[in-house]
Parts: sequence; structure tokens; C-alpha cells
Amino acid sequence: MTPDTGRLGGEPGRSGTMTVALRLAWRQARGGRRHLAALFACVALGVGALVAVGTLGAGLEATLAREAKALLGGDVELRAARPLPADADAALARLAGAGARVVHVRELAGMARAPARGATVLVELKAPSPGYPLYGALVTTPAAPLSSLLADDGAVVERELLDRLGLAIGERLTIGETSLTIRAVLGAEPDRAASLVRLGPRVFLSPAALERARLVSFGSRVRYRALLRLPDGLAAGDTRAELARAIVDPGVRVAAYDEAQPGLRRFFSQLTAYLGLVGLASLLVGGLGVAASVSAFIARQVPTIAALKALGAETRTLVAAYVVQTQVVALAAGLVGAGLGLALQPLLAAALAGLVPFALEARAQPWTIVRAVAMGLATTLLCTWAPLAAVRRVPAWLLLRREVEPSSPARNGVFVVAPVVVGLAMLTLWQAGSLRIGGIFVGASLAALLVLAALARGLTALARRLPRVRGVAWRHGLAALQRPGGHAPRVVVALGIAVTLLVAVALLEGVLGRQIDLEQRREAPSFFFVDVQPDQVDAFAALVARTGGSAPQLTAVVRARLAAIDGERLTRDVVERRRRGEDRRWYFTRDYALTFGDAPPAGNTLTAGRWWTAAEGAGRALASVEETAARELGVRPGSRLTFDVQGVPVDVEVTSVRRVDWQSLTTNFFFVLSPAALAGAPATWVATTRVPATVEPALQNAVVAAFPNVTAIPVRDVLDRVAAVLGDIAVAVRLVASFTVGTGVVVMAGALAATRSQRLYESVVLRTLGATRGVVARAFAVEYGLLGAAAGVGGGALATVLAWALVHWVLDAPWSFDPAPLLVGLAATVALALAVGFLVTFRLLGQKPLPVLRRE
Repeated sequence: MTPDTGRLGGEPGRSGTMTVALRLAWRQARGGRRHLAALFACVALGVGALVAVGTLGAGLEATLAREAKALLGGDVELRAARPLPADADAALARLAGAGARVVHVRELAGMARAPARGATVLVELKAPSPGYPLYGALVTTPAAPLSSLLADDGAVVERELLDRLGLAIGERLTIGETSLTIRAVLGAEPDRAASLVRLGPRVFLSPAALERARLVSFGSRVRYRALLRLPDGLAAGDTRAELARAIVDPGVRVAAYDEAQPGLRRFFSQLTAYLGLVGLASLLVGGLGVAASVSAFIARQVPTIAALKALGAETRTLVAAYVVQTQVVALAAGLVGAGLGLALQPLLAAALAGLVPFALEARAQPWTIVRAVAMGLATTLLCTWAPLAAVRRVPAWLLLRREVEPSSPARNGVFVVAPVVVGLAMLTLWQAGSLRIGGIFVGASLAALLVLAALARGLTALARRLPRVRGVAWRHGLAALQRPGGHAPRVVVALGIAVTLLVAVALLEGVLGRQIDLEQRREAPSFFFVDVQPDQVDAFAALVARTGGSAPQLTAVVRARLAAIDGERLTRDVVERRRRGEDRRWYFTRDYALTFGDAPPAGNTLTAGRWWTAAEGAGRALASVEETAARELGVRPGSRLTFDVQGVPVDVEVTSVRRVDWQSLTTNFFFVLSPAALAGAPATWVATTRVPATVEPALQNAVVAAFPNVTAIPVRDVLDRVAAVLGDIAVAVRLVASFTVGTGVVVMAGALAATRSQRLYESVVLRTLGATRGVVARAFAVEYGLLGAAAGVGGGALATVLAWALVHWVLDAPWSFDPAPLLVGLAATVALALAVGFLVTFRLLGQKPLPVLRRE
């Protein structure tokens, strides 16, 4: 019987092979607890990250589906930026006759003022007709029907408004030109439109009170909504389709409850996808630890493997034993990791709680757990593929000749490595859910892996070529980097990827923070004043100059809707045919703020065509289009556009395309027309001004007191809200990235533990030759510190490239470099490496030399 074909113990057939494999797996597991513990920790952390993110995403989707009618406000919603047209009113009347309940709602921004103190706050107003809400619960304190709370000029407000104005229930509040009595505090609003950045606290008032406030006039930005609760005989989908056919105007959005909050769904789908990739990074980093721990375990088992082969064990039996062993450990680790992810999920939900209009529920999602555990098992199998291939290369004769001819492990060829790379890439695409995003992640991961591995190799080569240095600690620390076993690449790659994620987040926070820092942006205004009427312009400018110390910049604005492109009327069918995606419909259906001028606005650059001369602008109807709008609308110089200005068509010819710096926070426009195009059109004015921060409250209060119809948008307050949103997202990313840090620590600890016997022997030899424990400890510290420094430098460089790419290609914002996160990341990585190295090897320093040398 030959060694490769015989069966150990005479067990016949496949069942016998599996029985032997299970027995061997159990017996050998007892001798490899340390290696299997590292495998366990790596898989558990990776699966934990995936479960935390996956459970969050599944919970969000389930909540959106369950609360869809409440989030929309009805079975079907009609929404427009203008009063609903006659065909919409007729269609709603027919449905009301069939038993449907209809509620009309108007929403707009306005200013709330405390009459006694004169303090003002930007608020979001909502005026619903009787019967609101159709679905969900409007929670107020004290609890009472909304109609009774709003009767006789009552108001329901959020607690934030009371805190900022110093008011209490029962006191008076001024909105526009009317005074309201605060009757209750708003606790929950079922259908508040999802927006990551809200302008201010909510105020409910009656439709009659809104009319008396005189805030709705020409040019006012108002959202008109009609909510329907259908009788049992009418289906929401069929009703939506019927309304879409009956209402020609594409500016009226018709949606059924299963389409509720599409922007919120899209945002959280993308956020959970990116967080999932961050979690996947921890699993992939853990794969390095899995491969290293199994490689070290197999290396220790070489004599045993040779002996078993000499006794007749088949290679496939031995491989099966190790596969079973690692898969069982990975399964147990996956289940523990799932529990860890479920425990972390409430923290993740709390970090994002301010971004959603409902409570996030932490529920175990069976499919999410099964999927994450399956990915952990698959990653373990792929990462043990190459180490287990070494089992086949162990010859039986090594048992007799290992003293004179030790086996040297062969390098893994392309046929061993290729399946691993392809398999991990497929797992990444599965997690990403998008070929494009997954492909980018795979490419970026391979690039990071190669860069960090090359950096580790370079560090080892540099240590080998440096001239002999003085000092025992430095000399032996540098020499230890060349220790057999090649642990430097694993440590640098694992810690480097963790540093990349965390430092990239810090760099992005810094870039965006500087973008929204009003004090650092001297060109940014302190206020936008909206809806200044033509007869108020002179008095308004004088008041701002008197209170703020500088004259405001005033721009005439005409609100209009795009009605036709190149003579083709933009009906609902035409928009559906022309648009390029769900989020692109907005370019065809929104209300545009038009302005006019004889020269391009400051900061705008022409990218196609030419600007009109003063004579052309005074005699012809011409237009310049922002480049993104031009691309989405499919227009270019020479195209003809028709705008609907309060029912009057205005035909213009496009002469140029402009690039607009939207980051400037100044008054920018998608369309700029020639003066002749808007001659005689009714206009309102938008004003901007910059004043010292100490003057901002006084200026806002003075403007609102003198001009109740004018809305003051404080840029500082809005930017603070943006910063809070970015901070919440950054906290969520850091929570998920912490798994990668933990995995990197485990990989480093495993790599150092694998060379424990070598370190112990070096330590006792040095001490025998006269070195103190301090000298040996410093030698180890030099090695650990250099590994941490290499990981910090490589991770910082990759983080800079990653952050720059995101800022340049995704956020389309100007890049600014701050070295502080890189320095902090480098110092933290070195400190972490020293701490982990000390914890792994400090017991070696207490070993007495004589017993160790006798064992050798």
C-alpha cells in the first residue's frame, strides 16, 4: 500500500474518510488552541461589523415599509410647488365622491417672533386642512385633537422653538402679520418630509391663520400637498396611475405610499452600502489573520502530517480534517460575531437617530445574520486555501529525513492564489450590491494591499542594508525585522488598512468642516433674505446698512417653471422619456429662480458658447445655462427653452453654458437670462449680507420686525446643522471602522505570538550575554515601533489619496490638506503597536535563561 492511496486504520469509503477527518480535526484542535483563537477573533469581528450594518439597513427598510402610509401622509400624495391645477382639483373631487378622504397641506419657511422680547427664529410652517393626519399619530403635549389646538389662532410648536425664544405654552407668538397662541408642544409628526438638514423647528397653524399672516404671495416658496385616504375598493397603485394620466403638468408629483420618502430610502441605502464595505474591510483584514494562523498551525503540524501519511492517511483526509476544523471554528466565531453585531447595532442606530423621522428599531434579521455568517465561512475557506495546499506538499519520507533534509515550503503559485482573489472579489461584489461600487472597492483594496505590502518589504530591505548602528536595542530591533516567518507584511497591512479608514474619515471631516466654517470663508454671507418685495427694496437696504454696517447685495428673482425644450412641451410622458434617472426628474419639474444681467455672475466660467453683448441683451431673449442642468436637460448653445412665468410663456435661446461654484455660498442660479427676456415680469428680491457674528441676532430681529413677510435664513445656523449631520455620519463610520482596528490588533498579536519561541530564545541569549531586561524590552520596542510607524505612514498616505479622491470626484469640493490627522494617526498607530507588542511578549522577559537553554 502506498502512502498516498492507503486508508488510515483500514476505514473504507467516503464515510470512513470523513470519520477519520473528524477524529483528526478534534484531536489536533487541542494542540492549536492559540492559532484557532486568533482565527476565531478575526472572523467574529468581521462578522460582527457586517451584522451591525446589515441589521441597521434591514431595520430601516422594514420600518419604511411598515410606516409607509404614515410617512407619506396617505395612500396617495399629490405634491407641487404651485397651487394644484384645475385638472388635479377635478380628479380629487371625483375621488372624494367615490369615498376618498382628502386633506390639503401647505408647507413653507417663515419667521417666528416673540413679541415681548423681539427675538426671532427661522421656522418651518405647516398648515393642514381638517382631518389631518390621515395615517399615523400626531403626538402633542398636552394631548388633544389638532383641530381644537389650532382653532382661534392657536399654534403647535416644537420644544426647540420655546427654548430659543424663551416662551411657554399659553404665550403669544407672531408669525408674519398675525399673532398666535401656543397651545401645545409637538412630540412626533408622522409625515414630515425627510431632509438631512432642516431649516428650523416646526410650527403648526390653521389655513386661516396662514392667510392672515400674509406670507403667501407672488414668488413665495410654498409646497402644496394633497393627501388621500382611499376606501377599500380603490387600490393605491391604480389610483396613482389614474391621477398621473389625468394631470398633465409634470410639476405635480403623484406618489403612492409604497414610494414614500424616495430620497430617504436612497440616502440610507447608499449609507448602509458604504458602511457595509467598511465592515467588509474588517473581515478581509481578518482574512490575513486567518491565513497567518492556519499557516503557523500547519507548519507546527508538519511532522504529524508526515507521520500520518507514512501510516497510510490520504492527503484528502488530512485536508478535510483541517477544513472541518477551521470551518467549525469559523461557524462558532460567526455566531458570536452576530451577537456582537446585534449588541453594537443600538449604538449605530443612536448615532444616526437624528437623520430619520422615526425611531430606529434594533431587531435581529435572520437573513442578515445568515448572510454575514456565510461570508465569514466563505472568507475563512478562501483564506485557508493556500495554507492547506501545503499539506499536499508534505512528503511521508520527511518523518525519517527531517533532521538532515528539512522540508521548505514552496511558494504559492497562481493556481493557488487566483481562486482566493476571485472568491474574495465575488464576496465584495455581493456585499456591495453594485458592480460599479464593488469594482471600485476591489481595485482600491488590491492597491492598498500592494502598497502596504511593498512598504513592509521595503522596511525589511532597509533594515538589512542600513549600516551597523550603535546600541544593542536598535541593532537587535532592526535585525528582528528580518526574522524568519515574514510577520512584517501582515502587521503593516492589517494596521495600515485600519489607519487608512480612520484617518480618511478625519481628513474628510476636516475638509468639510473648513468648507462650512463661516469665519474662515470671508466671501460667504451671514444671511440670505428671501421674498423682499419691490416696494420694500429701498427701506430694506437702508435698514440692513444701518443695523449691519454694510449695504446688502440685492438680486432680482423671477420664479418660473420650464414648460418646453426646443418646442416640445414638457408633459408627464415627455419628462419620463427624457429623464436619465429617478433623481434627475427634478431638473424638469422644479420651479426655477431666474435672474437677468449683462455679464456673467461673479465666479461663473463659460464652458460653451458666448455671453451676449449689452445691445443683444437689451433686444433679444437669451439665456445661459449651468452645465449640470444643461447636461441633464439635454440642451446646448442654440437650443430653445420656454419658461412659464405665472402663466405667461417666455421663449429664450441658449447662448452659453456656465460652470457654477456652488461651494461659494453666494447667490447662484441655474439660468441667467438677458434683461429683455424678463422685461416687465413680476419679480421679488433676494438679498445677502455679511456682518459680524455679534450683530447677527440684532439684524435678524430688526428685519423681521420691520418686514414680517421677509424670511431671514441665517447661514451660520444652517451650516451648524450640516456639521451636526456630518458628525453623526462620521460617528457611525468610526463605530464600524473600530472592528477593523480590532481585527488589525488581533492580526498583529497573532503574528508576534507565532514567533514567540524565537523571541524567547533571543531574549535569554541576550540576557546570558549580559543584557538587562530593559535592553531586551527596548529591542522589542524598536521592532514594534518601526512596524507601527510603517503602518501609520502607509495608512496615512493611502488615507490622503482616498480622501482627496472622494472630495474631488464625489463631493466636488475644493481640497485642503491638514497634516494633524496624519500625525495623530501615526502617533496612535505606533502607540498601539507598542502596547500590543508589550502585552504579547512581556512575559518572555521574566523567563529564566537556564531552563530555556537546556530545552534548546
